Amino acid sequence: MKPGCPIFILGRNGTGKSALVGMLSTKLGKNLVFMPGSRPAYFDRESLNLTAASRRDLAINLPQWDADPDTRWKVTSGTARNEKAIHDLQSAELQYKVDAANEIKAEGAQSSAIARLQSNNAPLDRINALLSQSNLQVRVLISEGELKAQQGDSVYSFARMSDGERAALIFAAEVVAAPDGAIFLIDEPELHLHPAIVVPLLKALIAERPTCGFVICTHELELPGNSFESKIILVRGCKWSGTVVESWQVDVLEAPEEIPEWLCVDLIGSRQKILFIEGTANSLDHPLYSLLFPKVSVRSRESCREVMRAVEGLRAVEKMHRAQAFGLIDHDGMDEQQVLDFESHGIYPLPIFAVESLYYSSDVLAGLAAQQAKTFGLPVEQLQHEAHMAALQAVTAKGVSEHLASRISERHIRDQLLLALPDRKMMMEGAKNHIEFKLESPYPRELEHIGEMINAQDIDAIVCRYPVRESGMLNAIAKALHFNGRTDYERAALILIGINDELQQSLKLKLGKLSQMLV
Repeated sequence: MKPGCPIFILGRNGTGKSALVGMLSTKLGKNLVFMPGSRPAYFDRESLNLTAASRRDLAINLPQWDADPDTRWKVTSGTARNEKAIHDLQSAELQYKVDAANEIKAEGAQSSAIARLQSNNAPLDRINALLSQSNLQVRVLISEGELKAQQGDSVYSFARMSDGERAALIFAAEVVAAPDGAIFLIDEPELHLHPAIVVPLLKALIAERPTCGFVICTHELELPGNSFESKIILVRGCKWSGTVVESWQVDVLEAPEEIPEWLCVDLIGSRQKILFIEGTANSLDHPLYSLLFPKVSVRSRESCREVMRAVEGLRAVEKMHRAQAFGLIDHDGMDEQQVLDFESHGIYPLPIFAVESLYYSSDVLAGLAAQQAKTFGLPVEQLQHEAHMAALQAVTAKGVSEHLASRISERHIRDQLLLALPDRKMMMEGAKNHIEFKLESPYPRELEHIGEMINAQDIDAIVCRYPVRESGMLNAIAKALHFNGRTDYERAALILIGINDELQQSLKLKLGKLSQMLV
C-alpha cells in the first residue's frame, strides 16, 4: 500500500467482498480507521452522548467488535462510530483554535498563527470544502458549543441532516480528524449517496490526505476509473467454512482498463455523459467542472491529444455503449474555422485561455471580495479596487506584458505551421526539393493589443486572453483580497461556486456551446 494510491475492491454481489473487508480490518494495524458497510447513517439524539472517557473506552472496544465476523451484516456498535467521528472532528477544531490562540498570546501581533487562522485550513474549513466539492449545499459550524448544520439562514442539529448529507459528513469527519499515517478502510461508500456525490467526495477525501492509505470496497466503477494511480482487487468468489469465509479467488489489476466487461455491465452507473478535460484529477480543472456539471462524469487526460483520442474512441463505438463523450481543450488562439471543426467532433475549445480565467473572472472575484469584506469588516468596494490595482501593477511590471504577448504569438505561429505542413499526398505530388513557409509575426499586434487592454484597465479581458498563471497577477489578486495566496483563494472560490447557483450559471455561460450540450 502506497500513500495517496488507493486500492479498490470490486466484484459482483455475493462474491465475498464485505467478508474480505472484515478480514482486512483485523490485519491493517493500529492506525486503521474502519467504516463498515453495516454502519447506520443516523444519530440516536441531536447532541453527542459521547464523553472523553467513553471515547477512550470506544477506542478499546471497536477493534474487538470489528474482529467479529457478524460485523459484516449487523450493527455491533450502534451509532457510537458516528458519534466518534463528530467527537473527533470537534476535538480537532478546538485543538486547532486553542493552539493558535496560545501562539498569539505568546508571540503577539506578529504571530504566524494569525495567518494560519485566516487560511481556511481549520478542520471545519476543510470539511466545508469537501462538502462543497461533493455537490452538497450544507455547511457545518460550531454554534452554542456544539457542531451544527447550516443551509442559508437555518442552523440545526447535524442529526437532522439528510441521510446522504450525514453519510458524507461522517466520512469527511473521519478523514479530516484522523492522525497522520492512517489507513482508511471503507466498505460501500455509495450507501445513502448518489453517484454525483460519492464520486467527487471520495476523490476529494483521497486528495485531502495524500500521506494516508485508502482501501475502498465499491460498486462505483468511476472511482477506480479516474486518473489517479490506483490498484484494483477483483473478487471473483469465495469459499465458505460454516459462517466464515475460508478463502477468496481474486485478481489484482494494475489499471482500470483491465476491469472485465462483464463487471462493467453488472455495475455501470446511470450517468451517460462523459466530459474529458486536459489536466489531472488534482488540477484546477477537475473540481470546478465537477461542481458546474454534477450529473456529468468528468475524466482527466494528460494532454489535448489524449482528450481527442478518448472522445474519438468512444464516439466511434457509440452503438456498443450508452455513454456520450465530449471533450474540453484549451483554446490556444484557434481561429473560428478550427473551433468549428473541433466542435463538429464533440470537442469544445475553451472560449477563454485556460481554467484560471474562470477562477479569477470578475464574477468570482466580486463574490469573494464581498465574502472577505464581511470577514474583515472592510468595504467591499475597497477590496475590489485593491485587487484590481494589484492585478494592474503585476501585469505592468517589467517584461510581463511582453512575455504574455509572446506566449500567445508563439502558440499562434505553432498552429499556423502545423496547418501549413504538407500531407503525404501533397509531398508525393510536389516536385520541389524545398518546403517553404512564410508567416507574418503576430507579436507586434499582440503586444499592441495587450497594451490597449492595460490602458483600458480591463483586467477581466487580460485574464480571459492570456496565460496569466505565468505572471504575478493571480497571486497579487489573492493577496489583495486578504488570502494567503492562490491556493487559499482557489479553495474559497470552489466553496463559493458550490453554494451559489447564479455564479454557477455565469461560469457556464463562459463555456459557450459546451454548457448547452451537457445540460
